[in-house]
Amino acid sequence: MVNEDYVSFETAKLLKEKGFNEYTYAYYLPNASFYLSPREIDNKNLYAQGCVSAPTLQMAMKWLREVHKIAINIGWGEVFEENYQWWCIILNQNNGEILRENEYHKTYEEACAQAIKYCLENLI
Repeated sequence: MVNEDYVSFETAKLLKEKGFNEYTYAYYLPNASFYLSPREIDNKNLYAQGCVSAPTLQMAMKWLREVHKIAINIGWGEVFEENYQWWCIILNQNNGEILRENEYHKTYEEACAQAIKYCLENLI
């Protein structure tokens, strides 16, 4: 099972498609098997092998901030009466425009993963 701190196989493929080529220590084989690498790798070096690099959620969010100026804000709070959940707001860093808000999730990692996927599928 893949560590929840890493993006999913599907998100890793989307990241590669959108130009992500940062160095990571994890990758997926074409059959979605997850592996940790003893040294840094990137998508350019994995391309010939048919693999895709697997960044952590935080690495993907940093890439979205630095390259595409999209900020993902995750918080914890009361959503409904006595029901606390993780919420997510996605912002355009250039003008502060809210691109998506009021997404609620049971875990921090789920909130991050869904926000990254939304950005890749709808904003880039």
